[in-house]
Amino acid sequence: MLQINGCNYFSYDMVGEFHSEGPWIHPRRRIKSYELILMLEGCAYIAEEDHFYELKENHMLLLDPDKEHYGYQESLSQTSFYWFHFYTDLAMPFKYCSQGDVYSIKYLLKLLLHITNTISTPEYAADSAGLLVFEELCRCSKQTMDDTSLIHRISEYARIHASQNISVSDVAAHFGYHPDYITRLFKKQFHMGFGEYLASLRIKVARDLLLNTRLTVKQIACELNFQSSGAFIKFFMYHEKISPTAFRNSCFHTHMNNQ
Repeated sequence: MLQINGCNYFSYDMVGEFHSEGPWIHPRRRIKSYELILMLEGCAYIAEEDHFYELKENHMLLLDPDKEHYGYQESLSQTSFYWFHFYTDLAMPFKYCSQGDVYSIKYLLKLLLHITNTISTPEYAADSAGLLVFEELCRCSKQTMDDTSLIHRISEYARIHASQNISVSDVAAHFGYHPDYITRLFKKQFHMGFGEYLASLRIKVARDLLLNTRLTVKQIACELNFQSSGAFIKFFMYHEKISPTAFRNSCFHTHMNNQ
């Protein structure tokens, strides 16, 4: 057991790498330690008391001590995951995590497996390696929250400036990040690059202006900072498969009143 700052402790219990052979369901059990599950392949259906989790590749779940956990549905495809049992009085960084870069955690779990299966490894080595895994869980959780906050701020900035012809380089410079990092964040969160995301916002603005104003196509093109009405028409047709005028005319039935 390791003492941390004279007031907390951390102790390794056991670690393993599970691989199913045919259909599998997690056994029902109640244990004294925390358990980390990090999915490598397939899908595991695990419940902790009355909370249900569907774990897919790179998803992580931290199960609490003295709470019953069990499989609530059979996994039919090949399923594999790391499992790591430990004791601590430190606060858990998360309960369930479905995003974030888990490569470093996988590496440290593999290292922990190596250390604990090496003959004559002292107990403190397993405790130290286990604590490294826990600290990386904390770092990964914080990074995920930071990324989520950044995504929200960039998304709001993009929404406000959707009518302007901004680029990922403009956004990166404004927030102080590399353009590639911004692109990776958007692909992870929205499954599209920043350029595609901005285009989707500009299309929304264009549709709104076409349906709810009397601005001409040329005026809308100017409003959205296109170099010409032709460039706007080409952009709109590429994304909507219909011309701006045809889109506007497709919704001409209305009802107006003045009292």
